Amino acid sequence: MGNKVFSSHHRLSPSASGDLAAAASMERWTGVVHVPLSRGGPLFRVAASLVLSPAKMLAVPRANAILFTGDRVRGTGDPEIEQLSDAAHIAGVLAGKLCGETNAWVVDAACFAGPFAVYRELVPSVDAAGDPKGYDPTGFPAAAGVANILAHSIAEACVQAFGSLKQVVQACIASV
Repeated sequence: MGNKVFSSHHRLSPSASGDLAAAASMERWTGVVHVPLSRGGPLFRVAASLVLSPAKMLAVPRANAILFTGDRVRGTGDPEIEQLSDAAHIAGVLAGKLCGETNAWVVDAACFAGPFAVYRELVPSVDAAGDPKGYDPTGFPAAAGVANILAHSIAEACVQAFGSLKQVVQACIASV
C-alpha cells in the first residue's frame, strides 16, 4: 500500500458482450489521487480507472462503480492479502470485471482508528472509535460528500493525465 501515485493509459479488452469495435476504440486512465472532501480537510486516497474517449479525453461513462475500502490490512507478510488490500489493485480488478464504459473508483478512508476505517467526513456524528452515534440525512451529507470526493478526484486525474485543468477545458471547447 502506501502513498504511491501512478497513472497509466491502456486499451480496454473486449467486453463480455463481445463489442470488439467499442472496446478497441476506448482506452482507460488508471491512477491514484489524494483529494480532500473540502478545502483543508484530510486527504482521501482514491484509486480510479476511468474511460477515455477516442480523443484521449475523459469520457462520460455509462456507470460509475464506487467502492469504499474497509479496515487496513498491512504488514501481514502475505503478498495476496497485501495486494487485495491495495486500492489501486482493487480499482484495476473492478474495472476489468465491469462493462467497458464504466468508471471504477476505490476510496480509502481519510482517517483510521487504529486499523479501522472511519468515514467521519461522510457520517459526521461518530464517536472517538468511529462508531456512528446517529445519522441526520438533512442535506444528504453522505451523498454530497461522495460527489465532492469524485469531483475533486476527476479534477486531480485531469491534472495528472492531461497537464492542467485549463488545457483540458480548452481541448474540450475546441472539440465542440
